[in-house]
Amino acid sequence: MKITEGVILKMHSHFLHYLGFYFVGILAFIASIFFWWPGTILGIGFFLLGELVRRAETFYVLETGVARGYHLLSTSRKFVEFEKIQNVEVNQSFLENILGIGSLEFDTSGSHKIEIRFVAVNDPYKVEKIVREKMALK
Repeated sequence: MKITEGVILKMHSHFLHYLGFYFVGILAFIASIFFWWPGTILGIGFFLLGELVRRAETFYVLETGVARGYHLLSTSRKFVEFEKIQNVEVNQSFLENILGIGSLEFDTSGSHKIEIRFVAVNDPYKVEKIVREKMALK
């Protein structure tokens, strides 16, 4: 089932989160030009795999709550209503702070673990502000 109604924000992880895939892909591609031509396919494959995995995970801020969906070979979706969110936490490393990306963690009152995590999203404080405004309305 796709999430289409009541979407306020829809986002994917920032491409720099998958830099390892891209770096290996580009490195294999360049090396294949000089040493082993089938490596071209391997390099392009790594690059495309990184992008495919990045786009498979989608984060949503909806009218009623937050959700994380994953659609690649398997499908999973996790949803938490605003009424159940107890805490919203933004985490940024030094480099993420410079790049304007970060992760958000949503805790609920019924669990001792993080219910939903948005990893490496653009402008995490903007997302946090939107979620907190929606939480205040509920």
